[in-house]
Amino acid sequence: MKRLFSLICLVVLTTGFATAQMGSHLKEEFHDAEAYGITIVERLSRLRAALLDEDVRVVCLQAFGEEIDEGTQEDILEWVREGHTIWFYDVRQASKFGMRGQYFEATELRTKPEDGVLGGDKHSGVATVAVSLGSHAVQTGVGQVTVFLPNIYQEDKEEPVYGGVEVDGDTVALLQSDLGSPALIALRREGKGLIVFKALLWNEPLSGDRFQMNLLEYSAGFQVPGPAGVGKVGEPPGPEAPYVEGDPAEPLTPGEAVAATVEAKTPQVGETPTPSTSVKLGDWTLELRDGTALQGVYEEKMVEFETGTRSLKLVPEKIVRLTFGDAVSLDKVLTDTGKEQSGLLLTTPVKFRTERGVEEFEKEDIKQLFRSKE
Repeated sequence: MKRLFSLICLVVLTTGFATAQMGSHLKEEFHDAEAYGITIVERLSRLRAALLDEDVRVVCLQAFGEEIDEGTQEDILEWVREGHTIWFYDVRQASKFGMRGQYFEATELRTKPEDGVLGGDKHSGVATVAVSLGSHAVQTGVGQVTVFLPNIYQEDKEEPVYGGVEVDGDTVALLQSDLGSPALIALRREGKGLIVFKALLWNEPLSGDRFQMNLLEYSAGFQVPGPAGVGKVGEPPGPEAPYVEGDPAEPLTPGEAVAATVEAKTPQVGETPTPSTSVKLGDWTLELRDGTALQGVYEEKMVEFETGTRSLKLVPEKIVRLTFGDAVSLDKVLTDTGKEQSGLLLTTPVKFRTERGVEEFEKEDIKQLFRSKE
């Protein structure tokens, strides 16, 4: 009889049954299920509520067969970059997360027909054994894992195909059929967060329980128990993690990159720099309250903005306009998703590069900062 896959065996059973295959000492090294802050999203229409839930650390996006539009992609990436984790299960969505999908036929692997539940729906597919061949923290104590690959139908093929992701850019393979093959489970860092391409798996046989618990632990921002449970390993994602620019295998397109090469001009001795209203440099305009408008480059790697309900951390490429408040009004940020939010800009003073070099401006002196191409 075919075994039916369900995320129930992946998340709900992370306490008890999922850890039953591990020794008691090792089991004690993992957190309880409620500490992971994990939630399952079966439809894209339910995604926004999960992203706005402050208790959610990990989203399992099981929207199989649904296409992610640009606005939704931007919301996800913004949330991830703040220090959260998303697992996605449909390889057709890989490019939205900086990975490159790769398809293959069942004859290319050792497989067995199986059924599984993904996104609340039953799917036919195949089971295969994947191998841990790397040294990432999630692979600690992991040898082989049995995974489920759902059928994917393409217009030019009568038989179904199956999906993995290429090990390219900063994509890290966690489980493969063999060295050099596409990854059946993989991850990459983005900002302070984590993106995981995930296949359903069996916890019981082989190293399934250890792998699943490692991945949950790491995704939720915890170090992974070391070999035999001794010590802790890894540098997990999280709000306090270092910000990673990333090297995606597929370029992430939201927002415009600042494409300006700046060569600083050093004033001569005795020369007093004078404000200019016609500097042609970069694609940002800094408008001061005295009427001066400077063109240049917004010199920040990360911009922090507090809305009162959320703490936003944005790369400048995601910002369209910053409007600076006064004694009776709040600051405002307009992102490239078209969403404007009010609050308090925390990243001050504002660093702005003109032809004179990098200068710092106090908030009270600035009216607005916006993309010249707005």
